[in-house]
Amino acid sequence: MKTIHSFIIACTVVICTACNGTQSRKGVLIDATMNTVTILGTNGDTLSFSTMNADRSQSESLQINDTLEVFFNGKYENGMAASKLILYPKNELIGGKRDAHGCLSSAGYTWSEVRKDCIRLFESGIRTKATDGSGRTVFIVFSSDSTKTELFFSDNQPTEILDRRQLASGRYAWNIEDDDTKNVRLIDGVWTISQRDSVIYREESPFNRPELGKTQVNTYEGLLPAASCPGIVYTLITKNQEHSGDGIFTLILTYKEAEDGQDKTFTCFGKRFTQRGMPGDNDATVWQCVSEDKNTTFNFLVKDESTLILLNDKFESNSPEENFTLKRLDKEG
Repeated sequence: MKTIHSFIIACTVVICTACNGTQSRKGVLIDATMNTVTILGTNGDTLSFSTMNADRSQSESLQINDTLEVFFNGKYENGMAASKLILYPKNELIGGKRDAHGCLSSAGYTWSEVRKDCIRLFESGIRTKATDGSGRTVFIVFSSDSTKTELFFSDNQPTEILDRRQLASGRYAWNIEDDDTKNVRLIDGVWTISQRDSVIYREESPFNRPELGKTQVNTYEGLLPAASCPGIVYTLITKNQEHSGDGIFTLILTYKEAEDGQDKTFTCFGKRFTQRGMPGDNDATVWQCVSEDKNTTFNFLVKDESTLILLNDKFESNSPEENFTLKRLDKEG
């Protein structure tokens, strides 16, 4: 199972983390080439890094005078290898607003305290579903050394951080010293969250059929018209096995200048289904994205592998069609 494999990897990372000591420096970008960046630090020093093998998923479209945070391992040396770059752009792009931690929330990133990083929950976390049938979900995110886990709740409860403790059996549970604590455990290969000896959340993975191929993630984005604001940025992130039409989705709706001149963002999670045909085109491929509470449905016509068209609730195209288009973004990383 993928989550077991990820857990084993997480347990081994602690050795490397302790040896390397990950650090970061933030400064103004004063020079950039294909494989090198130079920043002017807050104390006036100039720092240069090689970016050949760095994670640049959060630093696209670098521009001089942008603020750049560079992560590296060990003691700084001129020209040393950077492990990751995070960009804080001077001029924000469509859907490019970042939160206080520098996370690109409009692209699905959120801050993880245990990771000390911006993550996408459905990529980095383990999704569990409430056992009471309420439809509520919790994402479990482990720290890099697995000594802590952070719980992200779908009903906007504050996140909870739990510590790893060894059980008498030699296995582990993550909890806090409290009678009403939540306990995260791996039981028969399935991640669970229990409270007062009752399982309240359980992992429910839809991607467990090897014959359907690898799991793939794609992101589509477009600025669509709106009556009450300058427009709505639709950011649709889908996850499915490559030979399956069903999967899950995250849809981030960013209403431009909707509240006192500020953007307002809403996020919707749920399941994605594929159906054939729509009015006037029996061969059309349509993705139907149904929210977890089943109260909201979004329909997208798959025009081609890179283009989606938002349809109305009758599976009809809006006019003009080009104004309701989402384009697939290049894969990150």
